[in-house]
Amino acid sequence: MFLEIKGIGKNYRGLRVLDNVSFTIEEEGELVSIIGPSGAGKTTLLKILAGLEEADEGFVASSADLQSNPAILVFQDYVLFPTMTVFHNVAFGLKCRRIKSAETADRVLAMLEYFQLADKAYHYPGQLSAGQQQRVALARAMVVNPSILLLDEPFANLDRNLKAATAEFIRGFQQEYRITIISVTHDLHEAFMMSDKIGIMLDGGLCQFDEVETVYNQPVSSRVAAFLGHVNTIPARCFGLLGLDLSGTEKSESIWVRAEAISLNKEAKGCGTITSVMFAGQYIIYQVDLAGIKLVVYSFDSGLSPGDRVALQIKQSISIRRNQ
Repeated sequence: MFLEIKGIGKNYRGLRVLDNVSFTIEEEGELVSIIGPSGAGKTTLLKILAGLEEADEGFVASSADLQSNPAILVFQDYVLFPTMTVFHNVAFGLKCRRIKSAETADRVLAMLEYFQLADKAYHYPGQLSAGQQQRVALARAMVVNPSILLLDEPFANLDRNLKAATAEFIRGFQQEYRITIISVTHDLHEAFMMSDKIGIMLDGGLCQFDEVETVYNQPVSSRVAAFLGHVNTIPARCFGLLGLDLSGTEKSESIWVRAEAISLNKEAKGCGTITSVMFAGQYIIYQVDLAGIKLVVYSFDSGLSPGDRVALQIKQSISIRRNQ
């Protein structure tokens, strides 16, 4: 076991910010994302892992030597020194460790080359884009060979077009350097792209922690399912309309089905009726009436209009049955 977080609790002025947060990273070199809305306690957890704050309860243990090779936190706003060049920003941690100038220069230049910043070595942070500033912050953290890299909202200051590319970049250098990364974010898509495991944090508690596909396809509660995307609740009385197996089904049962897990086909005698159509750029959002139940469906098919009758098909692999 590389890292164990056990029973972490934290209070601020009588407010419970973290409540019994526990998870483990079994092997060095994993990328873990903790996802949750603003105010869920994500950044507080990160500061505790970085040693910047103390937990009121619980402990953090690691097989790595966190005293001589500590975890490094890259803040949301990067905290670059505005009066230092990119080179000297990246070199700062090495100079604090009294690394010789020649070795410092070699390590900094190698890191700048890797992060595609060699031509910006003598620029100042104010002359860089947000994406370039983020890479400087990452280079400054990586150049000291941290045991764990902690990222606080790595996509917060980036425009939409840069987020996916940044997620790919972070995943790429994480795999090349085999460094353990813990990232906290509320950007679901990017976290799914780059992570080995994901934790869902709501109201200071870690509700679920598992591999990415497991968390998405098998959420442990309706709150977790809904946080990860729109979820439709379909009662048992509608199962027959959808061609679902009714054997052993009780009237009190229902299934949760994600909006993208329903396919629509225009059919004159279909069980559903399109009630509204909204263009959302990458997909179409359809609202469908199914025997009085309002469903939301995300589809790439733009050939349907309000009033059309449709047949619905559920992809069982990402639906969840529960008792109400």
